[in-house]
Amino acid sequence: MIKFSTVLADDFDDEILPLIKSINARRQWDKQKRSLRERLIDLLEASGYLKFTGQVDRYLISRVGESYLYDVPLYKRGVLSEFKGKRIRVICTASGRYGRGYMAGVVMETPRDRIVTKLVQKYNFPDYVNQHEIVYKSPRFVVFLIDRKISILSDDASCRYIKVVGWNSILVDGKAGVPIATLYLNVDGTVRGKLTRWVEDSTFETLKEAMAYLTKAYRR
Repeated sequence: MIKFSTVLADDFDDEILPLIKSINARRQWDKQKRSLRERLIDLLEASGYLKFTGQVDRYLISRVGESYLYDVPLYKRGVLSEFKGKRIRVICTASGRYGRGYMAGVVMETPRDRIVTKLVQKYNFPDYVNQHEIVYKSPRFVVFLIDRKISILSDDASCRYIKVVGWNSILVDGKAGVPIATLYLNVDGTVRGKLTRWVEDSTFETLKEAMAYLTKAYRR
C-alpha cells in the first residue's frame, strides 16, 4: 500500500504532462474530455506504461486524470515490483464500481538519496502502557497488567470502553496503537483471553500460545 507521505506531485515535464493537465482542466465529461483521455491512454501505451486495476485505498487517486510521482522501494511487491528503484508516474485512467483503472511507467531513476532499501515499521504504544507492569513485549505487541481503575477507549468494545472486570491484563497492538484483547493470567501459567470484538473467550496453556492465536486472529 502506498502512503500519502511517500508520493510526489506530478511535475515531470514530458509530452504526457500537458495531456494530464488538459484533462484535469475540463470539469465536465464531454466529447472533448473523452477524446483527451483516449489520446492519453494511447500515449501511455506507446510509452510502455503498465496497465492494471486496483483499489483507491492502495493507489490513493480515484478521478480519471489524477496522477503523482512515486519512488518505488527496493522491497516493493505486487503490481509495481517491476519498477523497483525507479521513479514512476501513476495515473488513474478509468473509473469503475469495484476498482479503478491505473497506468504506471518510469520517468527516471530514483535519486540515490531517496532510494528505500527496506521497510522500517515504527510501532507506537499508548502512554498508559508504560504506566503499568509489562509482562510480555515484542516489537509490535505488548501485554500489561491492569487494575479496575483504568478506563480505556476501544472502537471494538460494545460500550466504547473495555470491560476490565474479570480480566487482569490487556494486549495492545503497537502498529494500530490500540488495545485488541483482554486476558486473565492464571497462577498456573494458563491464560484465558479474547479479542475485544469477541463475546466468547478461550483458554490457552501458555501466554505464548495465547499471543500466537489472538494476534493471528486479529490480523485477519
